[in-house]
Amino acid sequence: MICDEEDIYRCALNLCMRYEGGLARRLYDYYGSAKAVFKQPVTELVQHKGFRRSIVENMQNPELINKAQRELQEIRKRKIKMVFLYDDPYPARLRECCDAPLLLYVSGSADLNKGPFLSVVGTRSATPYGKAVCGNLIAGLRNLGIQPVIVSGLAFGIDITAHLAAMENNLTTLAVLPAGLDRIYPATHKNIAMDITRQGALISEFPSETPGNRHNFLQRNRIIAGLSDATLVIESKKDGGALITAHLACDYSRDVLAVPGRPDDVCSQGCNNLIKNNKAALVTSAADIAGTMLWETKSDQPKVQQQDLFTSLEGHEKQVYLQIKNQGGDINALAECLQIPFPVLSATLTTLQVKGLIETMENNEYKTII
Repeated sequence: MICDEEDIYRCALNLCMRYEGGLARRLYDYYGSAKAVFKQPVTELVQHKGFRRSIVENMQNPELINKAQRELQEIRKRKIKMVFLYDDPYPARLRECCDAPLLLYVSGSADLNKGPFLSVVGTRSATPYGKAVCGNLIAGLRNLGIQPVIVSGLAFGIDITAHLAAMENNLTTLAVLPAGLDRIYPATHKNIAMDITRQGALISEFPSETPGNRHNFLQRNRIIAGLSDATLVIESKKDGGALITAHLACDYSRDVLAVPGRPDDVCSQGCNNLIKNNKAALVTSAADIAGTMLWETKSDQPKVQQQDLFTSLEGHEKQVYLQIKNQGGDINALAECLQIPFPVLSATLTTLQVKGLIETMENNEYKTII
């Protein structure tokens, strides 16, 4: 198969500088083409900040061009698209980031520029509460008449919950992988990944045969943050990987949103700290997300969603809802009246807020919305 010469050099540049997206971009911009970069003498290239000996050795490897040709043939055989930084299909939001990857490998037919885009991240050890909140928020956005593209990393916990919730609500979803697209990671989500290609896309900056590893996860997180208008964190430990994505989003001047949790909940410490330190906006409902992002909604939709949610209340939710509907009260009054342990009551109130059934008034008392 004959490959375009510049495509070969672009692929080769990406292969030898896969962890140096910012440098690869600067070199391309300076010399005008990937081929021109390779034609420069080493003495010229080493003048650029960040250009290390290991990169020189990679570029001088006589097998590099052949490897690039084989890579292009392989991805075309697999119907994977190679999207270059300055191609129209390349996501414009990501292109704004100084360390955007030179190339993206894309499997699927999603438009990477038709948004809005919302990244949803969180702990891999998500609780039933976290998963319910994730599903309710995504369904709530859909019922508000918003059709966000949901971006995440296909990992266990909140990531995979977000992808599944997006597909259940007929929303486009993008999964950004920490490995080559020929090596779905984690492998147990391979079938879901194939479903995503039909309702969105799989994305990676890594060439074929690249396994998932810790460094790749960190690389991948910047793409998740850079692709979206906002990053939503649902359940994160105080040092969780989701916080890295949140901080990257801040660095890119993107909005960060977080769902609060109980003060003593380990899985919510990261979210609570983001909110406490003014790094994230507190959100407990789809309406909160839409309001923070100034996304236009359909005014007649929320009520229908809230009614549907009320029919599926579980455990203490119905008891608390009815008490607020009939008598109102703040959390202390509710705890005394209902004799529900404070941590359980706090979590139930948060869940009811996320479901759009109750809200807090200025005097910290709760009232029902429907």
